Amino acid sequence: MILPNLKRAHWRTLLLIIVLALAVPGFSRVTTYAAVSVPDKIRVGLFLNVKNFQSVTDVATTQSTGGMQLVWRDPQSAIPIGSAAPGEAVRFAMDGYRALVLETADLSAAFAVHKKLQASSKAAFVTKLTKSGQTVYQVTEGSYATASAAASALSRWTSAGVAAGVPSMAKARVAGPWAVEAGPFGSAADASAAAVQIGNAGLDAFVAVKPQNGTIVYVVRVGQEADSAAAAPLQQAVTAVGQSTRVPSPGEPYAVVRQDMTFNGPAGNPVSLYAIPAAAGAVLRADPAGTAPIQLTERFKRSYRGSMEISVLSGSLAVVNEVNFEQYLYSVVGAEVGPSWPLEAQKAQAVAARSYAIASGTGFQIAHVVDTTLSQAYNGTSSENPNSTAGVMATAGEVLTYQGKVISAVFSSNAGGVTADNASEVWGSSSPYLAGGISSPDDGPQDGKPDWYDVALDSGKRGYIRSDLLADTGPNAAGVKQMKVIADGATLRGRPDVASQALTTLPLGTTVVSLGKVPQYTAYSWVEEPSTPDQLLDSLNKFFNLNAPVQTVEITARGPSGRVTELSVNGSPLTLKAPDNWRTALGSVRSTLLNIEQTARMTVLGANGKTRELPQQSGSLQVIGADGETRQVDGENLFVMSASGKTRVVTSKPSFILSGKGYGHGLGMSQYGAKKLAEQGNDYTAILKYYYKNVAIEKGAAG
Repeated sequence: MILPNLKRAHWRTLLLIIVLALAVPGFSRVTTYAAVSVPDKIRVGLFLNVKNFQSVTDVATTQSTGGMQLVWRDPQSAIPIGSAAPGEAVRFAMDGYRALVLETADLSAAFAVHKKLQASSKAAFVTKLTKSGQTVYQVTEGSYATASAAASALSRWTSAGVAAGVPSMAKARVAGPWAVEAGPFGSAADASAAAVQIGNAGLDAFVAVKPQNGTIVYVVRVGQEADSAAAAPLQQAVTAVGQSTRVPSPGEPYAVVRQDMTFNGPAGNPVSLYAIPAAAGAVLRADPAGTAPIQLTERFKRSYRGSMEISVLSGSLAVVNEVNFEQYLYSVVGAEVGPSWPLEAQKAQAVAARSYAIASGTGFQIAHVVDTTLSQAYNGTSSENPNSTAGVMATAGEVLTYQGKVISAVFSSNAGGVTADNASEVWGSSSPYLAGGISSPDDGPQDGKPDWYDVALDSGKRGYIRSDLLADTGPNAAGVKQMKVIADGATLRGRPDVASQALTTLPLGTTVVSLGKVPQYTAYSWVEEPSTPDQLLDSLNKFFNLNAPVQTVEITARGPSGRVTELSVNGSPLTLKAPDNWRTALGSVRSTLLNIEQTARMTVLGANGKTRELPQQSGSLQVIGADGETRQVDGENLFVMSASGKTRVVTSKPSFILSGKGYGHGLGMSQYGAKKLAEQGNDYTAILKYYYKNVAIEKGAAG
């Protein structure tokens, strides 16, 4: 459909009327608003430990083909602390508590123990240092917030015997952030020489950097102790080798630089590992030395424009990508919509994404947004493409506003044909620019896709077979529609999708019972694999406290667009403050525009005229005979035909099949709907104003 637009002549007439009207005394003037501001940069959380986003890592590894500059960042300035050559990796971690399980001069033995530690969810390291006149390797695991947590980990590894039979130069212990400090020294080279001297006295010694009066100074941190009492005796030992020492206060910021062998392996060179304390507010940054992006290994090896900022937040390492705002959108638009989509759809997505990001504010403490669909998808340079970038550049600075303020222009992949109502179907709040019930042309994902048949085998197994692999052989004696497999090795799948679980393969000529034709699983139409009562109970208990097994589930209320707002489970009504959370509560389904088929449930009419709802409390499948007697059904499935001739399977054990339309909350712009509207000839402004009501499109000023 082409959305209605005023012709130019009509616009000229309307403009003249407005101008004349404004000149007439007493005519209400149009309200004007201050120009909106578009930021130069945006901060994207990649690893954060905050209430609304928990994505954590023990280590962050950065590198760039163009090299990097390393910077200490404080509120007043950015102080250079070092650099990395093109392709050289630099790692960052929290200087917390660790389980030090082995100290050895045998590199092969160190890596053998390290391999066993990799079974942990925590990071494990092999660190190189000079000690007692030789090169030694310390094998540690974890970065724990407390000494007791590290002690528990050490106990587990000791009990597991990960270092059994390997001679160790020191007793396994908890390593921590407590140390004494030697220096300062005039250069990194001087500090390195002092660290070797102190290490030759049998002490753990590492070069560290710290800010002082707007510059960086080099010191040597001696010891890595679990508490201050263990660190205190080290001061005398350092003085004995001719170095001045002091005991730093716990709140002093620093970054200790360890030589990490883990990243490049036993045959490679060590890389610098900057470890920063949990409580001192240290903030480091890796800037690209040229135009090449920075790769972050732990984030799927993605590469990012802009800088990587590393700090500690809520006891965990935090990694934030600070990037040019418009370049951020290159990635977002490329990740959110297909590269071959029409340019007008790309433009619409760019304006919506720009508006959403600005309206988010600092939604994640030290970041404006995060890189997942909790905000909007952001995959670094890997999702950039020329078409999406063109859409961003063509709309540079443009945002959607309502009464002069940038709106939170939420969007979803596919509205399933109709947009959702926010107040009753999504998040329980109303908005003057997010209107529900808008017809959305979302069926594009089905174009060119084959239909599938929902079928049952003689064994009772149920699944889906692609329609081109079956031929209709007509009904059997009972009137049930049957089909025959016409391709040897046809696959029965758990849902109508070639990527879904293969249940079995069927030889040529196999007869199956047809339960109906369904579209292929896409962003528009979907049917999930059956959920067991236990699976559904686990999902529901993310929001409720249900104790009894799930026997029955009914949809008891829907919102204006048909989305689920209330369920009855075992006869008890359940509601959620934010109805869109039903997607998670029902097992991470694609949309709440859904239906639920309970395979073990049916209403049976006996010869005595009485009906009975099955299953009863026993949960077994039963039928009522002509004599009015109830009998339990043996076997896996029972085929039942309705008065309309539709066949369905009634299973002896309960299961729940969820099917529906759409992908996402369905609020605001539907991306697939925008694609279809663009294909029909609508420009991006018409698309945006179709989905967002009472809005203006403004060019924001640089902020």
